[in-house]
Amino acid sequence: MPSEPAPCRRRAAVRPHTNEIQGAAALSRSGFSRGLPLMAGLLTACAAYAQEGGESVEKVAAQLANPLAPVTTLAAQVRAEFGNGPQDQTNYTVRLQPSFFKPLPGNSAFLLRTILPFRALDWPGRVDGVGDLTLVPYYVPDITRKVFVGYGASLGMPTASNDLLGSGKWTAGPAVIFAVTGQPLTWGALAQHAWSVAGPADRAGLSVTTVQPFATYLLGGGWSLNLTTETSYNWRAQAGGSWTVPVTTGASKVMKLGGRYVNFGAALVSYPKKPDFAPEWELRFVATYVVR
Repeated sequence: MPSEPAPCRRRAAVRPHTNEIQGAAALSRSGFSRGLPLMAGLLTACAAYAQEGGESVEKVAAQLANPLAPVTTLAAQVRAEFGNGPQDQTNYTVRLQPSFFKPLPGNSAFLLRTILPFRALDWPGRVDGVGDLTLVPYYVPDITRKVFVGYGASLGMPTASNDLLGSGKWTAGPAVIFAVTGQPLTWGALAQHAWSVAGPADRAGLSVTTVQPFATYLLGGGWSLNLTTETSYNWRAQAGGSWTVPVTTGASKVMKLGGRYVNFGAALVSYPKKPDFAPEWELRFVATYVVR
């Protein structure tokens, strides 16, 4: 399953400022107090819909390959970003990514995908804490077809505990996603745009377009191979820094643990095009618990 791009993950949001770096090791409690209750509520809502299932690992792997599949999941992704800044420093991110599915009348459905990052930065300043929360709700008109289409919006909330960890802006914009399911290949694409709509006047505004094509090849036995790119264009970036093109290749395996299904995955990310001082490459590890 492709990962949802977050509006807060813009290179303009991590520009070094002396007054921001000083004292950064002491985390602000305001970001945690705003972000964690929201995420706790989402996790509680997901858990309320938990049901025992009897699917095979192959069926669960096929469902997870489709980002609009009728399944609720709880995912945690770890990212290690190497080669940041002029001294090739390393940044780390843990992203909580619950996805909540709710069937609606007439074969339609509601899907809510969320991202809450926790970051530990070495560059542009040594700071760690919570980042901006992203909510992406989708309406799926028909979940019975081979081609799934979802229409929605990308909503960003400034929950970051430090200025270096988020944009400081409320963001909003349209989002659309489609997936063509099949055996053994599922493919599709996500597209969205995020504008800053509110926030402090002294923080840079956002206008970012993201396009994310993806493909998943099912190998059988719960194994799958994944290929995607989270290509983004920052309309307000300086010349030469607009494009960010990470290419992600990975593999994952669905396992049945204690009667429940968990998908474990790992991926390598390269950057054929990126702004100056952005990471050179990444390693990603993800665990996805299937709620129902």
